[in-house]
Amino acid sequence: MKLASWNVNSINLRKEKVLNWITSQNIDILGLQEIKCEEDKFPKEFFLEKNFHVEIIGQKSYNGVAIISKYPIRVLNKNLPEFTEEIPQARYLEVEIKGYIFCSIYVPNGNPLNSEKFEYKIEWLDALILHTKKLLEFEIPVILAGDFNIIPEEIDCWDENVWQNDALATPEIRKKFRIIKNLGFFDSYRLVNKNKIEWSFWDYQNGSWNKDHGIRIDHLLINSFGADKIKDCQIDRSLRGKNKPSDHTPIFASF
Repeated sequence: MKLASWNVNSINLRKEKVLNWITSQNIDILGLQEIKCEEDKFPKEFFLEKNFHVEIIGQKSYNGVAIISKYPIRVLNKNLPEFTEEIPQARYLEVEIKGYIFCSIYVPNGNPLNSEKFEYKIEWLDALILHTKKLLEFEIPVILAGDFNIIPEEIDCWDENVWQNDALATPEIRKKFRIIKNLGFFDSYRLVNKNKIEWSFWDYQNGSWNKDHGIRIDHLLINSFGADKIKDCQIDRSLRGKNKPSDHTPIFASF
């Protein structure tokens, strides 16, 4: 099985790129983030016509996650069960596909620090941590796939000093990531690439791509059943250099 995650930054702008990539890479399951559309605006038929299965949780203009699969999808959760809010944001989709639990996740950005947005991120991550404890009860591979908006360690950004006062890299935020790992999840990229320096995001501004000023914030976290099966994990940076790219590029793993 080949599983992937990609913050596509608008599915309607990049549906052809998504189809071409999953076809060329022979991806079995893809989690998308920031689809930036409501469910009825998602180009579902475009993928169904190519014999893919699709599930979506959308929101007008912002956020939104989806899962595209070669195989039938059984939906388990269309939101994070431990997180309640008056107007839910579309950030979490959990499904079962061919013996895998696969979750497409878009963690809040959290900037600026010391704001309601930062507190929202903390609360959302706390709810995710609670839910991961339940996910660990499954005795099959579980994959938390998505844009976590977390730079795990210094090795995962081009300049630690630039990010030290950012909601993607504060000690408190990094601790949340470590808690998930300590519960029993593994960073699939680091399982395969112990010390490799590579990014999954380059800002559109300040010439970040040309300067290679990037960060690694897109992750595939896997439980022990997934870790036992993993063969490879890579970031495909080539897509960031294409015409009209997303500011993120896909991460994928083979099992």
